[in-house]
Amino acid sequence: MGNVVDFDPRKKRSGPSRPHPRFENGQLADWIPGVALAAGITILATAMLTSPMASGIGCDIKGNVSTTGERIFHVPGQEYYRETIVSPLRGERWFCSEEAAREAGWRKAYR
Repeated sequence: MGNVVDFDPRKKRSGPSRPHPRFENGQLADWIPGVALAAGITILATAMLTSPMASGIGCDIKGNVSTTGERIFHVPGQEYYRETIVSPLRGERWFCSEEAAREAGWRKAYR
């Protein structure tokens, strides 16, 4: 019937293990920390920029840039407040008061 090879990972294999030929000289070990660091920085930056706390504690007025480039702010209780997402990478931001939003050149949402 031929040789049977047992691939059960719980069993200890005999003989020396060989590294994958592509990563023989520690290339994988050099590569992993850089990727992990880049991923960590990306996750942290995204969390910081999209957090309601990004512009200060208690700042709950959302400054949103429309598809036409108009700068509109939304206050809690308005129709589209919950759906509005602040994306600082698009120039959007949080405000602590309606006055601060108006002074920065933003108008209040109609609904």
